[in-house]
Amino acid sequence: MASDSIEARLQRLEDERDIVRTLYRYGHGLDYGPEAEFLDVFTERGRWLRVAGRHPARSFEGRGGLAQMFRDHTHAPEFFHKHVVVDPQVDVAGDSASALSYLLFVCEHPDGPYIRAFSRCRDRLVRCPDGRWRIEERQAELEAWSPRDYPPAPWTTLPLVVR
Repeated sequence: MASDSIEARLQRLEDERDIVRTLYRYGHGLDYGPEAEFLDVFTERGRWLRVAGRHPARSFEGRGGLAQMFRDHTHAPEFFHKHVVVDPQVDVAGDSASALSYLLFVCEHPDGPYIRAFSRCRDRLVRCPDGRWRIEERQAELEAWSPRDYPPAPWTTLPLVVR
């Protein structure tokens, strides 16, 4: 890397910054919308999946599935919550990249805010023709989920795969 040109090093830094912004836009879009902003974080064929582990696997695929995910989730101002990205680690390889981060789901509650869930996210991203980085696939490894049902648990009545 030391032999890389300053332009190449600068491009890598800008790519990493733009990818982290995409990860942040995911949370802002899901928490506050509008739907179009959330969907713009993903490619047209984007996929969100919760990998099997302690909780059942679940998948939302393509524009239709991701739109359903957004619509069945709670949003401000009806319910206030935050999807907080923590410790993003990004690796760029040309026009594709991978990111590993933690996600905290912080929710309001009549007794005060609480952490409802936390996950580790594995993202595959691509640079799109408009120059923006978008998520091609997000694998959410849900590690803990609070049994409190406030706000109401999202996606409880949807099939495990939504397209």
